[in-house]
Amino acid sequence: MATPDILFIIAAFLNLLGLIGTIIPALPGPPLCFAGMVLCCIAAPHPVMIVLTVLMFLLVAFVTVLDFVIPGWLTNKVGGCKKATWGATLGLLVGFFYAPLGLIIGPFLGAFLGEYTDCHKVEPSLKVACYTFFSLLIGTFFKLITCIAIFVICIGDSVWYYFFS
Repeated sequence: MATPDILFIIAAFLNLLGLIGTIIPALPGPPLCFAGMVLCCIAAPHPVMIVLTVLMFLLVAFVTVLDFVIPGWLTNKVGGCKKATWGATLGLLVGFFYAPLGLIIGPFLGAFLGEYTDCHKVEPSLKVACYTFFSLLIGTFFKLITCIAIFVICIGDSVWYYFFS
């Protein structure tokens, strides 16, 4: 097997792992996909791929920072505490084992319980849980779109390499 073949196979694995990482908080989805894109760029370097890799680096950096900032910012904006954000993240991890319904209920319930342990009131805890859950959905959406874009670019690069160059 030639070196580009191996690089494309590893890149495909990293892209698939990155797509899974958009849902599992323990895996850094966009950075894994980007690492796969870099391998594609090394396997078949041409000017368009190099420019796309640089642009995707900027997008991955932005989405990664956004994913860390939005939940805390939105939770604080509605008066929530850090326990709500941590509860939503833990709820997502636990909910993963009960997918697909657990991925929806887990973060919401975790945020609610985290906020409730701090303020001991149901209504504000529900409000914070809704906003925290919404912020996790926003972050996941942007990560997923970014990873899908990288995946499509990598497929295009490999198709170009094998069929048109």
